[in-house]
Amino acid sequence: MAAAQVAEYSMVQLVRMLDAGQGWLGVPDAPLRRHRSLRAAVGAGYALCEPTERTTWARLSVFAGDFDEDAAVFVCSGGGLGAEEVPVCLARLVLASVLTPVRDPGGVLPPRYRMTEAARGFGAERLQSAGETAAAVSRHLYWYANIASSAHHLWSTGLHEQATTLVREEEDNLHAALARQPHRADEATAALAVAVDLWFWWAVCGRAAEGREHLRRLLPVGRADTRLCGQALWLAGWLAVCVDAPDAAELLGQAWRVGMLAGDDATIGRVSHVLGAVALEEGRTERAIAHLWEAADTIPVHAEHGPPAAVSWALLAVAQAKVSPADARRSIRRASAGPQPRHDVWTRSMTQYAQALVDHRRGRRSRAWRRAHKALAGAIGVAGAARTTAPGKADGTTGAAGAGPAAAMMTGPPGAALIHQLIADIEAGPPPSI
Repeated sequence: MAAAQVAEYSMVQLVRMLDAGQGWLGVPDAPLRRHRSLRAAVGAGYALCEPTERTTWARLSVFAGDFDEDAAVFVCSGGGLGAEEVPVCLARLVLASVLTPVRDPGGVLPPRYRMTEAARGFGAERLQSAGETAAAVSRHLYWYANIASSAHHLWSTGLHEQATTLVREEEDNLHAALARQPHRADEATAALAVAVDLWFWWAVCGRAAEGREHLRRLLPVGRADTRLCGQALWLAGWLAVCVDAPDAAELLGQAWRVGMLAGDDATIGRVSHVLGAVALEEGRTERAIAHLWEAADTIPVHAEHGPPAAVSWALLAVAQAKVSPADARRSIRRASAGPQPRHDVWTRSMTQYAQALVDHRRGRRSRAWRRAHKALAGAIGVAGAARTTAPGKADGTTGAAGAGPAAAMMTGPPGAALIHQLIADIEAGPPPSI
């Protein structure tokens, strides 16, 4: 059908039109009616399906990318369609070429499916005609809210590679869940929670601009006086710093006020953490120390949705290294005393970088060199987990493009380039003050 349009459109035009959708394709003079347009061909296949298959087809149209059987059962079951019927319908829709298996159904990993673009568009029309669009979209949102929560907990327990793998696998549907406009207060809350749960994806894995855009759109439709809103505002301010946006200070100020009203120490402390990292990057060491001390002292030990208190202690040690090595050593001990360094590669890499920097300032070259290489291994490990998620950098950092050294440390482990510079300084000899 596309080839038949070559006389009317150039190849470049055809590619652009096909990327936007294929439902317009048609050959009006085809002898069989179902061959006259792609939509007619899809409609003919729909007419051959059983009622349960038609219902499943229509409800599956809310998925934006690959999905597994569990997701399909959650979204499609109900309203006369039993959960046990959905897997059978999936198999029949594969035979009808409505669904394409992404994995071998007989393989070790659970099977996943993708709906063709033309079939998705037709199914969305049927779903709208049945008046079930809102219900299917809502169930889709809640399923992927659970996926985002699972990814957050994986990251929080130090399973960074597993967390990013899960988000990569479900990225299209997570994006769709965030991109749709919520129609109810509970949906707005669920969508905002998804964005907050994916904080590590936006900041550490180099998706700051995308995360900031989702938060910018979702924040006005959520409640402005809740702990979740404070977390979302802080995250939006953090991401604004990562992309050097002008509204970073305003967002952080709003987050601080909401955090104070909600009694959320984690949000209050993390606002101070960001302000401290920015001050450190700008060379305002004393101000950075004040902010980072407040952050380290305020963030609860087991606070979620952001860098743990140990990262604030380690970054405080980096700020103190030049002006007060003794204070820096005490901050490092505080960073190492918590539970995070034992299982969190990010926290451990940050702490080892701070230790290496302090050792270098004290003239302990051998110890500083070993710790710097351990920090480098951690930075490369987290960068490796995120490598396929964002455009890679030659220096191996995972933060937003354009971020300075302090911002790089704030949005993940100290970048590989920063650690390489420290290693070069160590190998060059003791600093001038020694």
